[in-house]
Amino acid sequence: MAQKKDRNGLTEKEFLKNYKVGNYERPSVTTDILVLGVSPDLSTLRILLVKRDEHPYIDTWALPGGFVHKDETAYQAAQRKLSQETGLEGVYLDQIYTFTKPGRDPRTWVMTIAYLALVSDTGYDALRGLTCAGIGDNSGGVQDAAWFDLIITPGEIKFINAERDVEIKYEIQNKRFKNGRTYYENWVSSLVGDEALAFDHIEIIIESILKLKAQFEHTDLAFNMIGEKFTLPDLQALYELVLGKKLYKTNFRAMVAPKIEATGEKIKSITSNKLSAEYYYKGE
Repeated sequence: MAQKKDRNGLTEKEFLKNYKVGNYERPSVTTDILVLGVSPDLSTLRILLVKRDEHPYIDTWALPGGFVHKDETAYQAAQRKLSQETGLEGVYLDQIYTFTKPGRDPRTWVMTIAYLALVSDTGYDALRGLTCAGIGDNSGGVQDAAWFDLIITPGEIKFINAERDVEIKYEIQNKRFKNGRTYYENWVSSLVGDEALAFDHIEIIIESILKLKAQFEHTDLAFNMIGEKFTLPDLQALYELVLGKKLYKTNFRAMVAPKIEATGEKIKSITSNKLSAEYYYKGE
């Protein structure tokens, strides 16, 4: 079969041989990861932040992340950076959005592919033990790592770590945007005080949280954030924490019934402090 030629009479092989990569500006690509867990008493969402030890934004708290290597996918890069900077491996990891706003990184033209990682509370070992787990020779520009309470209230989002005496606060406004003939609502942030997150990481966090809220009731994501065995009061508390609203007990149990199985045992509920039936996630 004859090879197809373009308007200049070149085959694809000839075209590629003469192609000048330098004719087009090329962005660098990074990946940033929002690692989300819960407090041991299921009362507060927690986010894992790392403190940068190099420019730009030296000594500033940020999401874990870094540059994508040419021999890996963005997903593989996210896995690698999680392992290097936090010690986390084998957790739920899903792509959220690609952030491309000009000037988002002062070094050069950098686009970032954001991921959401959900951490199980199994034994709460991960939430207690990950602080500084990845700090060392292979930490990738990180001097510290810590869990922050993520407090979302009407008009405000805060990141608090009492041990390090750090509070980062943003005002949140709910604004409407038009896309074609339809409108959608999104949060727009503005910093309160002097302590800020690095780069545009507040925007990544907002997009991740809003996507999680939109999907949580209709997927099995909750089971990535709770132990292998759990009670229904605790599972409902987790749903209400992420969604930011109360759920009717009867409707909630009907919703999760096809996804779970009773073990026949009873354990003490974290939220009610009473013995309750023990369940596990059935999966497929």
